[in-house]
Amino acid sequence: MRYEDRPSTSSGALLKWGAVLIGLGAIVAVGYFAFKDEAQRPPKLHELPTPVAIQQTASPEPIKADPRPTYEEPKPAPIPEPLPDLNQSDAAVLAALKGLNVNGLVEMIIPDNILRKFVRAVDAVEAGKIVAEYRPIASPQGTFAVDSFNVKVSGGEVGEQQEVEQYRVSPKNYLRYTLFVQVISALDSDLAVNLYKRYYPLLNKAYQELGVTDKGNFHSVLIRAIDKVLSAPDADGEMLLIHPKVFYEFSDPALEHLPEVHKLMLRMGPDNTEKIKTSLKHLRAKLVQK
Repeated sequence: MRYEDRPSTSSGALLKWGAVLIGLGAIVAVGYFAFKDEAQRPPKLHELPTPVAIQQTASPEPIKADPRPTYEEPKPAPIPEPLPDLNQSDAAVLAALKGLNVNGLVEMIIPDNILRKFVRAVDAVEAGKIVAEYRPIASPQGTFAVDSFNVKVSGGEVGEQQEVEQYRVSPKNYLRYTLFVQVISALDSDLAVNLYKRYYPLLNKAYQELGVTDKGNFHSVLIRAIDKVLSAPDADGEMLLIHPKVFYEFSDPALEHLPEVHKLMLRMGPDNTEKIKTSLKHLRAKLVQK
């Protein structure tokens, strides 16, 4: 995880926000349009079927199972009118977003190739990554906020002490995500899922354009991306930073080596993270219903 220390630049903000992604992404876009109090993944609502026993031959070959769960695609919702072509879908998507009547939702969407950008972002989140370019939603205002403070440490001679500057994630950084969290919390999960089902054929087409052949359908990728966000650990006390070069890093190696999506959730603060996870849990439950 790298954070800029120059408040006048915005490239760090783009990286960070490339994900509210499925914190935001998975809900905003999925639902439409668009990364605990649990350190573990939530219980699976749908388990994979038990494998059928295979009669072994004299020299059986080991069977390697794909560890990633897959999910049945949603049944198409009644279509009052034909879907637009994927290349001309932005206007219809924005109109659908406005119909959700959530203040600030439409304004945060980048109105160009909305479905393709959302699909690409979800695919990245499923892998624990954050898109830095071609993101579906705008970056939060401002740049990464850090507090500095001095601590006394023992020096080279007995009894000698010196002050050393240290850094931590500032609570001011959490405020940058407040608007996005409010938008997510205000979304009606039933309406969001209905829109998702209606536009799913276009979403799956956009996913097929990526040329990914080993992850299953887009619906499975989306749910696994949501699970990736939900599995983010909670912040435990102050999040101390180091500043080895241009960018800040977590001083705790265990945090620094977390997936990018998990580090984003930590940077958003405990209250924002809890609200996003609550909304995502509701959305996930609706998405896996038959």
